[in-house]
Amino acid sequence: MTGRASRVSALSIAMGVALCASIAFPLTVLAQEHKTGGNEGKRPIGWQVRTDAGGHKMAGDVDTIAFAQMTPGFHLTTGPAAILWHPDSAASGAYTVESTIFLFPTKGRDLEGYGLFVGGSALSDATQSYTYFLLRNDGKFLVKQRQGQKTVTLTDWTSLAAITKQAGTDAAKNVLRVDVSAADVAFTVNGTEAVRLPRATVRPDGVFGVRVNHAVNAHVSSVGRVK
Repeated sequence: MTGRASRVSALSIAMGVALCASIAFPLTVLAQEHKTGGNEGKRPIGWQVRTDAGGHKMAGDVDTIAFAQMTPGFHLTTGPAAILWHPDSAASGAYTVESTIFLFPTKGRDLEGYGLFVGGSALSDATQSYTYFLLRNDGKFLVKQRQGQKTVTLTDWTSLAAITKQAGTDAAKNVLRVDVSAADVAFTVNGTEAVRLPRATVRPDGVFGVRVNHAVNAHVSSVGRVK
């Protein structure tokens, strides 16, 4: 990691600690498939990162992402857009994945998305694929699919009143949920269904994790399968 990147990461993490201290995180009952504790203040144990430019693990532009364990959950501040996952977090068949994410002041970058992905495969390779469900601070959501180097829009940016918008100095809390059944996949925010798509279109079997676009400052207090 370069000296500049190191200073940026340290500053982002310090800001995250100060901001997170003011939030009372609710407990969510999740079936975690991997260890999320330990390594406090450092990269969560076993987690992987890949940027849209192709950087993986600790190489290249991944160094511009501040990603640190801060119980409960982890805090991250992105430079490039990226996906973050633990290899043991996989689901198939009928299942539900849920994540509680706190968005911190956007500094005017309200069109940058953040959220979940499911159905991940070959995430370290050129043939990577996954379907992602994002929110952004203008109150809209998106469902999109990555297939190698190309992306396919399943539901374009659409307004949803249930999305909590960040304003002032307070963090905005949103609970994203993906419910997978034999026939379809429902995407919800704070208990309100955003869209329901055919299972065959979403292709949800595979690894799940977090996707965050450019210059986003957020705390992921939980991400996992709901019991």
